[in-house]
Amino acid sequence: MRLTDEQKRILDGARGIPARVAMEMLVALGDIYGAEDFIPIKSVHLAGLSLKSHGIAGMEWVGDMVEKGARFVVPTTMNVIGVDRSRDLGLPVDWVEAQMRIQKGYEAMGAYGTSSCVPYYYSFLPRFGESIAWAESSAVVFTNSVLGARDNREGGPSAWASAVTGVTPRHGLHLDGNRKGDILFKVNVKCKNISDYGALGNYVGNVTGEKIPVFENLGSPVMEELVLFGSALASAGGVALFHAIGVTPEAPDLETVFAGKKYEVVELGKRELEQGYHNLTSGKNRKVNYVAIGCPHCSLNQVIEVAELLRGKKINKEVVMWVHTNIPVKQMAIQFGYDRMIEDSGAVLTQDLCTILGNPEALGVTTLATNSPKMAFYAPGSNGFDVWYGTVEKCVEAAITGEWKE
Repeated sequence: MRLTDEQKRILDGARGIPARVAMEMLVALGDIYGAEDFIPIKSVHLAGLSLKSHGIAGMEWVGDMVEKGARFVVPTTMNVIGVDRSRDLGLPVDWVEAQMRIQKGYEAMGAYGTSSCVPYYYSFLPRFGESIAWAESSAVVFTNSVLGARDNREGGPSAWASAVTGVTPRHGLHLDGNRKGDILFKVNVKCKNISDYGALGNYVGNVTGEKIPVFENLGSPVMEELVLFGSALASAGGVALFHAIGVTPEAPDLETVFAGKKYEVVELGKRELEQGYHNLTSGKNRKVNYVAIGCPHCSLNQVIEVAELLRGKKINKEVVMWVHTNIPVKQMAIQFGYDRMIEDSGAVLTQDLCTILGNPEALGVTTLATNSPKMAFYAPGSNGFDVWYGTVEKCVEAAITGEWKE
């Protein structure tokens, strides 16, 4: 790779051990991917911050980097973690203490003190064409596809290295030629809600892998539907970018999005939608004892929707219900009284927390109901849950009755 004089100095240790380690990591990645040089980035989103991801060794590494002077040089946000910093949810004390050591370490390096998979909901909004180094698969696919920013599917370590150095290797989706479509999906079924978009995204992710899907006749999805759709594509497959004709900014028409490439055409109908629902449902016991909404974290609109569904009702005494969001959205919900509507029912409006990367299984819950395609995809392996996947209305009904109904 071609390095500037300043990058060579960093590699030689002029900015300290953490910066040298970060530059060594990025040079190695650049060599692997055939990058010719580095590109400056505008922001970073760190992922893999939970204790489940880091482990004790990772926690100690964070502390070591802080002691050695690691500092971030670009605006840097943090992904979800395994606890809610605002309250005691009954999780094991040793889990909470170790998780907080990780969190405080990254804050000491200069990360903003928020923990969420949707930083674009609270001001950190990349511009069209802007290069960033974000980890967290759902954030990557949203920023690439819906916002038109430029980002590869970074891992936690590579995103950290970019935060310390302010650069990333110039390869992959930072390059114009790599952002064209590979497969055209003609959508012949109407998606009526978030869970439909999630199920369809899961089906496509399973058959697409890391290719770039293009959708024709996707409808007019609102922002939350695009977020959940992208998260389903990214979890079931390796999708980091999708195009939807007339919906996403780089897809005004088929000619533009394929740029002369030959492409396969796949029809999506009712059968494929139903297969997506089937893929995301692993539940056998209809007795639900855990309901979780908000993966990716809920927007204010989604919090309001749950609050209205729970208004004046009580969840079953055998059920734990968590509604996940971030600090800014939760504070707005508190301002408008929606938190009380949720918590008066016996449910909890969390901040910071992620079911998949947290430890709710420590509470003894075993059967999950969710409207999140990402949570439904990962929770059986990550948390050992049986999962029922469906609409938010069905999830709230399961929280109230303690049972998943057809």
